[in-house]
Amino acid sequence: MIEFSFRVIRSRRRTLAVIVADGEVTVRAPLRATDEQIRRFVESKRDWIGRQLARRDPRFDTVREGREILCAGELFPVFFGARCNEEKDGAFFFKNVQAVRPCFIRRFGAALKEEAAELSRIAGVCPKEILLRDFKARWGSCDAAGVIKLNWRLSMLPPRLCTYVLIHELCHLKHLDHSAAFWSEVKKLCPDYFALRKELKGYAFLTRCFRA
Repeated sequence: MIEFSFRVIRSRRRTLAVIVADGEVTVRAPLRATDEQIRRFVESKRDWIGRQLARRDPRFDTVREGREILCAGELFPVFFGARCNEEKDGAFFFKNVQAVRPCFIRRFGAALKEEAAELSRIAGVCPKEILLRDFKARWGSCDAAGVIKLNWRLSMLPPRLCTYVLIHELCHLKHLDHSAAFWSEVKKLCPDYFALRKELKGYAFLTRCFRA
């Protein structure tokens, strides 16, 4: 039997739900749910949770373990404890984990913004601003003011998935929801968005990596 721990996120929802992603178990619970109710709910889902945990994709275990790093979808050796931060001989060297974020932003941030700007012209939209952020559980966001915020880790994804995320957020400038009209806009620029959206889930663990 697989043993596991779980975290609880309470909100103004009506029902209990459990989510298994990248080896982590999260329970979403109503504000008034008691600890005992949550415990019984998790216990009732134990077999299902165990099956989901057993299915963890092993492709990126080296990334989770800090032995390799993803860049544009490719795996490269990574070494921490170096005297300076640099990319050399097909490998990345960092002083510590905290150095990954500023180094990637400095190295790849401008290209992310440039691609977003080019796609915005193709989509016929004009974001007020494009910013890079350290999101913990998402790849990007778009607000009513027209500000696009992108997870700096997008540069780690295969280019096709990065482009999909950019298109997704830019289309929110026309539709802030996820209505049929929104997905219709996405499809115009990214006909295979459904397959890419599914593939992107395999990289969700990255949003929890390389945090200060």
